[in-house]
Amino acid sequence: MKNTLSCSVTIDLDGGDGEIIVSDKKQTLIISIGLSAITLRNFFSDLNALYTYKKTKFKLEHYGSADYYLFVRDSNVIRIEEVKKPGGRDIYIFNLMDFLLTFEKGFQRFFAKLRKDGLLPLNHDKDDFMYPVNKDVTNSFDGFSKSLKQ
Repeated sequence: MKNTLSCSVTIDLDGGDGEIIVSDKKQTLIISIGLSAITLRNFFSDLNALYTYKKTKFKLEHYGSADYYLFVRDSNVIRIEEVKKPGGRDIYIFNLMDFLLTFEKGFQRFFAKLRKDGLLPLNHDKDDFMYPVNKDVTNSFDGFSKSLKQ
């Protein structure tokens, strides 16, 4: 069966907010993130831990909002609950490997575009601690990506 998932990544490099859209024919998950320099590093690490069974669930918080996402692994399925405050919950279910590989491919395209536009790699003299795609973020992504290929 052909994977019908797609993933697009948009991150405001000035402010750090971003949006990751993962969709198939039946559902569209929109993950809103803030403070990408922190959120993405942790997100890649948590997804890697989910993949390797070091974790079976984790919570991704959107800085500046009470909403959050709960990622739960159940065998070869990933369930993502978007919890909205003060109430409400949307649930998305994907094949785990399809989700992770599609997610990784979306970020590969995003980082390739930044390299093509001359925004990566970062200049050595640039203070990149809070830059949305700093070295910690790209290193965390590389670790996640390498783990998927093993």
